Amino acid sequence: MGTAHVADGTAGTAYPADPAYLQSLIAQASERDLAHHPGWLALGHYRPDWYGESVHSLVDSPGFFLAGRGKYHPEAELEATLRAFFAPPVAGDGDDDAQHPQCAYKARYGWLKEELGFDPARLPEQPCPAFEEWAGTIDADAATLIFPAAYMNNPASMFGHTLLRLDRADQTEDTRILSYAVNYGAETGTDNGLLFAVLGLTGGYAGTYSVAPYHELTRRYSDIENRDIYEYRLDFTPAEVARMVEHLWEMQGQWSEYYFFDENCSYQLLFLMDVARPSLDLASAFDVHVIPVESVRAVLGREGLFQGAVFRPSGQTRIREGFDALTPEGQALARGLAEGTLAPDSPEAAALPPAGRAAAIELAQSLVTYRMETGDLARDTAADRAWTLLAARSRIDAKADLPPVETPATRPDQGHDSARFGAGLGLRDGRPFAALRLRPAYHDDLDPTGGYVPGAGIDFLAFEFRHYDDGPAITLEKLTGVGIRSMTPRTELLQPISWWLNTGIERLRVRRTAEEGALIGVFEGGAGLSYGVGERDIWSATLDMGITGGEDCDQTCSVNAGPALSLLWPVTDHASLTAKARYQLRFGEKTRDRWALRFGQSLGFGRGMAVRLEAGLADEGGGAQEELLTWVDWYF
Repeated sequence: MGTAHVADGTAGTAYPADPAYLQSLIAQASERDLAHHPGWLALGHYRPDWYGESVHSLVDSPGFFLAGRGKYHPEAELEATLRAFFAPPVAGDGDDDAQHPQCAYKARYGWLKEELGFDPARLPEQPCPAFEEWAGTIDADAATLIFPAAYMNNPASMFGHTLLRLDRADQTEDTRILSYAVNYGAETGTDNGLLFAVLGLTGGYAGTYSVAPYHELTRRYSDIENRDIYEYRLDFTPAEVARMVEHLWEMQGQWSEYYFFDENCSYQLLFLMDVARPSLDLASAFDVHVIPVESVRAVLGREGLFQGAVFRPSGQTRIREGFDALTPEGQALARGLAEGTLAPDSPEAAALPPAGRAAAIELAQSLVTYRMETGDLARDTAADRAWTLLAARSRIDAKADLPPVETPATRPDQGHDSARFGAGLGLRDGRPFAALRLRPAYHDDLDPTGGYVPGAGIDFLAFEFRHYDDGPAITLEKLTGVGIRSMTPRTELLQPISWWLNTGIERLRVRRTAEEGALIGVFEGGAGLSYGVGERDIWSATLDMGITGGEDCDQTCSVNAGPALSLLWPVTDHASLTAKARYQLRFGEKTRDRWALRFGQSLGFGRGMAVRLEAGLADEGGGAQEELLTWVDWYF
């Protein structure tokens, strides 16, 4: 966006040519309290302060504000905006160097014009050729909310992501891939690890809006990061979509501090929809943290806004389901073509009927592209191989015998809510206890799996407290700071590594006489392989390592290593079974061992409740102790 040549809204400005009309507009705006109208607050990204007595804008770039106090005073910003609209025409208006304020703040101008009924004879409307050309390229008539599912290999994307696609009036489901989409994100550069986490948690990155062709974003999310995409069509009018586009124009070059847990991609997109239809007031639905799927639910929960959903499977999903649909001969051919050990004109290819041969070649070409995008195959090698396969496919006059990818029965927005509160009763080594737990986010192995990525889970700040009948008080049993699991099944074609990570505090019962156990800090993880034997079950084997330490350090401080086996079986979208076995050597003051067996079963009732039964047997150094626990969980 070009520079807006404006004044600062202070007294004594040389313009407008019609000061009486300006004062009349300012008086009308004040009388109607437009500075606190939801439409103006959305345009300025204003949110209430923590103590609730005033507001502040989430936009942090100074160039966004026309008044010196504009970030904290919407009244001053509105008056300065009106004053700026009376500025004389800008020479060369529309080029990259200068814009009239009516053009630089196109959405503000349009909203105030509607509210105050500008008289064009007293406030002439200025031409905005640069904006008109840009908006004409986008040519938006409708809006679709986009949700790429979780991507476990990027900490910033583990909870999913949201985009907003701007569709043209003449498009179909097949051609909407050619639309433009709005993304909000932070430029993190090459930062990773601890620095990435610290800056992302403390607002160390600048977040900005960007507009890009939708097919480029789907290539990134669907084909490179292997994320299934859900598209939610929204009932915005063409005029409301036009207001979104105007606001995007005035937000170009502006930035806000980016926070992973609240002022993130999902939250900032809500302002665009609030600008389009202020009565939605979507941004006010979130105060502490914003999880992308929760923002999707907030949007779809507004009456009349949701028009329908479309599922766009990832490249990995298409390859996996396509390979399963092939005959054994077709699978062997697809694998050989992708690996370069078979040629398209080989006897193995000629032995298949045209439809089966076409399917195997298409699948092999998709796999070659996938491996190139993920870095598993050199680009030159992949390009030559893909070209050969495309040429061979063009010579087959038959439709590929591949069924369409089945749409999941439960969409992400239909899955259980992210926060969880649970109450339970149990026995440990014959001692009865009551338990409470609270988790702000997000999903674990025994939560209902519908709408979530199979084998993937994130626990964040999950507390568990217990009170034993013969104990003195309530005790902390476990605190999971961050727990992550990514158990993706391997196939003949796709072979990801499974991994998990856990940090937090838990109790270690190294002595039977210490009934409550010792609180220890834990940092542990593991990596290995996962396989799906049936349609839904995931079997995993990992090698685990970790560090523990805490009270009674000669007993609890150690470096630990050993194997683990686990089974996750989502019987349905609402019922799951788990089984886990683990053995570790603990290297500390003495070398000890520990082992544990644990089983779980859960049954969900809608999005809001589930019951589960957990049973375990473990020896942490004080002898084998059994545990049985029943829970009722509420999701909110």
